[in-house]
Amino acid sequence: SREILGSEGQTIEVSAGRGFVISSNGIVAVDGSLADNKGVYYLKNDSGKFKADFISLDKAGFSFLKLGDPVDSKDKLVFAVPAFGDLEKMKIGQKILVLGSSVSSFIFDGNKDIKMSVAKSNGGAAVLNLDGNVLGIALSGETISFALISAINNALKLSDSSAATMSATPVLAP
Repeated sequence: SREILGSEGQTIEVSAGRGFVISSNGIVAVDGSLADNKGVYYLKNDSGKFKADFISLDKAGFSFLKLGDPVDSKDKLVFAVPAFGDLEKMKIGQKILVLGSSVSSFIFDGNKDIKMSVAKSNGGAAVLNLDGNVLGIALSGETISFALISAINNALKLSDSSAATMSATPVLAP
């Protein structure tokens, strides 16, 4: 979720979509149209609600947020990093699942440039093979509807190396 200013200047928290943890240090991949460095972000899971810092927006259409402190001091951050799959190993005719506010599926036709219709509320949903391995992220953008997990991992490596070279300059979330 994220905070926005209401018409009367009050702060309102709105649901902003989905995402999933991609690294053991609490980096979360989300739909880039929902997290663009403007505002305050929160991430929720079964262990509570946590502040999140914006890290970067990738040109492929996804963003990275970093899990932060709990909103309620009683909450303790617990998460699991899912196993990642490889779209290159998918066979024609196998099912692919999109796990968002609802579950949808489609048959892989061999085309690696997957196009799917994604509602804004499902932006950031995990795209899985039938083994439950993450193949990528569903995006609610008009031109891009899917980003491969390999693109996400490559962008994360670039983000990590950029952060290492700029270690003297702190990056602050809004």
